[in-house]
Amino acid sequence: MRLSLRVRVLGTVTAANLLVFGAAFWIASQEIQGRLRAEYEKNLAEASRVLFERLQSTVDQGGGIRVATILSWPLWRYFDDALIVHRNLGADERGRVVPRGAWLNPLGRVGRFGSVDEEAVLADVARAIADGVPRSSQGGTAVPIRDANGAVWGGCWFTLAPYRPPGSPFDVILPAFLLSTALITLATAWILRRSVLDPVARLAAASRRLAAGEMSARAGPGPGAGELGDLIRTFDVMAAEIEGFDARRAREVREATEQVRRAEAAAMTQRRLAATGELAAGIAHEINNPLGGLLNAVDALERDDLAPHKRQQYHGLLRSGLERIRTTVGQLLRFTPRQARPVPLSLSDPVLDAVALVQHRAAALGVEVRFTCAGRAGEAAVQAARALPAVLGEAHELGQAVLNLLVNALDAIETRADGRRGGRVDVQLSATDGELVLSVEDDGPGVAPEDLPRISDLFFTTKDVGKGTGLGLSIVHRIVREHGGALHLASEAGRGLLVEIRLPAWRGVRPEPA
Repeated sequence: MRLSLRVRVLGTVTAANLLVFGAAFWIASQEIQGRLRAEYEKNLAEASRVLFERLQSTVDQGGGIRVATILSWPLWRYFDDALIVHRNLGADERGRVVPRGAWLNPLGRVGRFGSVDEEAVLADVARAIADGVPRSSQGGTAVPIRDANGAVWGGCWFTLAPYRPPGSPFDVILPAFLLSTALITLATAWILRRSVLDPVARLAAASRRLAAGEMSARAGPGPGAGELGDLIRTFDVMAAEIEGFDARRAREVREATEQVRRAEAAAMTQRRLAATGELAAGIAHEINNPLGGLLNAVDALERDDLAPHKRQQYHGLLRSGLERIRTTVGQLLRFTPRQARPVPLSLSDPVLDAVALVQHRAAALGVEVRFTCAGRAGEAAVQAARALPAVLGEAHELGQAVLNLLVNALDAIETRADGRRGGRVDVQLSATDGELVLSVEDDGPGVAPEDLPRISDLFFTTKDVGKGTGLGLSIVHRIVREHGGALHLASEAGRGLLVEIRLPAWRGVRPEPA
């Protein structure tokens, strides 16, 4: 879990204060403890020296000792235990040393049992009296006591009190230390919050809003003078400039998009007119052929000597020719752009119309355009195509798409590098998995692998300069997308191009544009 900046700063300040002040108090405590220990050891040494002087001053010339003066001596607090005996020491039946004269225990005898061997202490004191010199005994010291004349009066055994340090300074100053640390931490945190944390938080929030697209985001007001205040004011100025730039960019993008749409619409209209113009020769041929026969039939019908059965035959020729002209004109009219609502229709109609309109050019190039459906050809293919499910669309738009595919295929075959005449264009219609599939495949030069992903882009063409606009497949792609379908391309250099259109079958619901 990532901690906020406030928590991190507060934790850092608290840790720093605890570390600095804790180290200072620990060092001070050690210094105090050291001084106390040195002072105590000095006092102990002084107490040992004074003890000898005190004991000797309490022994008079007659060998008596002032017991009350010894017991009231105030420096006994520096001693842990003490024993004072007269030199008159004897031995019992077991050979143990037994005092026969004075025997004092200034600090009491009760606490001595179990911790000190009193017999050993008395034996050591007896040796110190006999030798006249101090000796170590049971963790303490046995020393002889002399009277005012310098004669040995008796002996003393004592142990100095161990150093017991007073209460730690932390016991007294710890509450004050904690309170001061808390106050310093809170004061530092409050100052940092006002001068750093709050401005940084506003700056971070404004940055996130700006990155999310809210161009009106601002971080001000700043904390006044200083680098952070300058940073916040600079950020607000930058955000204002970005907001203005974004507004200008959005306006320019809208204008540029509108210009591109107008240019694209004009270019597509020109492409449609150009595609129709390319078919003008074929259409004129389709009309001129029956017109010649019609004129001959009219000339024959004007003759008065024409036999009745001949007159009936010529009337049939007139009707057949006019029907052929009407069919050609109807096919052309279905390709004329007009405002229309999408309706359920058979995809075979625009496909067959487009095939019919390119037959004249295909024949002039020696190219065979074959239409098949469900493995059938000719009239059987037409009947099978009309039996397929309908699609929801606009007939002239779909016909324009198929016409562009056929024109592109004929252009590709015509511009083969080897100059070979003839070729084929296979047009196949089928239905599968709720979709109608139209494929147009030619045996032209194909498309290089690096160009295949781009050939449906607007204005992209592989033709020579002046021979192509790059609008054919882009128009097809747009029309198919608007009808909720998909366009698939496959090609190998030198082996032609396969274009496959997949459109959803009509189910009573209008498909969404892809």
